Amino acid sequence: MRRVAAVLAILALLGPAVPAAAGTPLCAWPEEVGAQAANVALPDSNARYWVMPFRAYADREITVTGAFPDTRYASFTVYDGFRGTFTSNSVFSSRADYEITPDRGSANPWQRPAMPGGAYTLHLRRTVAPGQVNVLPMAPADAADGQTGFLVYRIYLPTGGTSSRVVLPRLTITDGGRSRTLVACRRTVAVVEGDAAVPPDPARDLAFARSSGNDELFPNPDSGYLNAWVTPPGPDRVVVIRGKAAVSPDEPHPHPWPGPGDDLRYWSLCTNLRFPHYPVVVNELPGGGTDPGCRHDDVVALDAAGRYTFILGTEAQRRRIEAVPGATFVPFSLAHPKARHLVLLRNMMPAPGFRQAVTHVPPDGRPQSAEAVMGDYYPRGRVCPLATVATCA
Repeated sequence: MRRVAAVLAILALLGPAVPAAAGTPLCAWPEEVGAQAANVALPDSNARYWVMPFRAYADREITVTGAFPDTRYASFTVYDGFRGTFTSNSVFSSRADYEITPDRGSANPWQRPAMPGGAYTLHLRRTVAPGQVNVLPMAPADAADGQTGFLVYRIYLPTGGTSSRVVLPRLTITDGGRSRTLVACRRTVAVVEGDAAVPPDPARDLAFARSSGNDELFPNPDSGYLNAWVTPPGPDRVVVIRGKAAVSPDEPHPHPWPGPGDDLRYWSLCTNLRFPHYPVVVNELPGGGTDPGCRHDDVVALDAAGRYTFILGTEAQRRRIEAVPGATFVPFSLAHPKARHLVLLRNMMPAPGFRQAVTHVPPDGRPQSAEAVMGDYYPRGRVCPLATVATCA
């Protein structure tokens, strides 16, 4: 029932642009999810996500045409509304950037050195076969005709920042041989009714564990997440989280994956709230600025041994925290300073041979399992007095 409730929440969020019962979508990409858009379902504030609902029919094909973006990461994932990702006739329902074959005469910058902007074409079909180029299943093989599905387009760290303009791929719907290219939807942010599924509360604060994928709303198959609940400790104390940092690309543009020495494509640590609908923290600052609750790999301070020290505190504590050598400040919510926060460590796309990634942790909700797999890369947290945080082991 948690998965059903999550899907209903997304359908409600999509609003009137694409009715749940619509046979043919009215427009393309009706909803953007993210810290600057519909802030629901634990988005990373360094990413943007677009959701396209559709109905799957035997004679329907959806064609996606676009250009490889200037980003750290991009992917397309098809979801069954109730089961998440799936495999049909041995074909998985997701493609990451480096797995997409470019159009003739174009280049994929995640496959060989090239500028972004090369063209690609993807196809969503009911009938798929192994070895087909750029073909994704539209629905599981046993799905009923007309079943709802979702296509999600993700990008992380777009060059120019998350507020920069993104040219979305074009969507063409072909029904019974007749094709129609959809116009872009007007951006709307509707109020979600209902709750979204997320990891359950561990028994104690700061016990990082990986929960079952059934508790994630439209999980990214390229990512793994450790989560821990944290209660802000008050004006004189802070939360300190330490661990070894995985190596990830430090280039601002796409490059062939995996690169020499890379452990992960991307990683981050984020603070999130539970109500309403699990938003990432976004603090509105005096003067009109904002402070999002995610800190990604490129901005995290590391010591000589490649270890991080995150210090979670309030905006009022920020100046003192940032004066601590080697510390990276992560904010609690300014609007909800006493609310329990969900802290999320995100690991994306481990390179072959990097076995300490979150994606290799059993999703059993046990901190001991995560620590056994990740070793030095496991995040260990404790509450410390702000006055002595630099020496708090």
